Amino acid sequence: MPTYLEVEYPKINRRYVRELTRYIVKRFFTATGRLLDVGSGTGDYVYFFSPFFRQTEGLDVPFDLENEYFPYPDNHFDYVFSKSTLEHITNTQHVLLETGRVLATGGIVVFMVPDWNSQWKSFYDDSTHVKPFTKKGLMQAFQLAGFRDIKCEYFYQLPFTWRHGWLRFVPHILDLVPYGWRMCCKLLRFSNERMLLLRARR
Repeated sequence: MPTYLEVEYPKINRRYVRELTRYIVKRFFTATGRLLDVGSGTGDYVYFFSPFFRQTEGLDVPFDLENEYFPYPDNHFDYVFSKSTLEHITNTQHVLLETGRVLATGGIVVFMVPDWNSQWKSFYDDSTHVKPFTKKGLMQAFQLAGFRDIKCEYFYQLPFTWRHGWLRFVPHILDLVPYGWRMCCKLLRFSNERMLLLRARR
């Protein structure tokens, strides 16, 4: 029987992963230290983060994120990253409390999840999605878990919008393309399917 990763991610765009990790490090993770990737999947983000940190770890299946305690001591990591994971988890509070436990005081988290308001038509095309998030709901989940300095923004998975801020108007224009056409190329798809990018501190 095929695994979820084999079905949903048969081919990883490693160039995109490399660009995103560099962007995240440059913008949010200002010093070397220890990083944990929660929901590390194929391990590609762990691989591309590793040159920047003295320790880089990943957690994913067969580990049970929803119910098990993370296998790390308190205050162990300086940074926690997670992309496209919380939407697969019903017990969000457990994951966030464990994230806070293993994160050092003052440590930074960056979590990315699909934006329900722009992806509601396609969100359940992934049969393992169980928890949609809006910007307000995601911020509240982190607030209830004890995080502070919480900031959340809409994020497009289009690297040219990170490199050249003045081009951020392009996805807004392409979002006007009728829904049926959007799956024909990544530029149209990712102009419509925004992510939420949340940054917070313990």
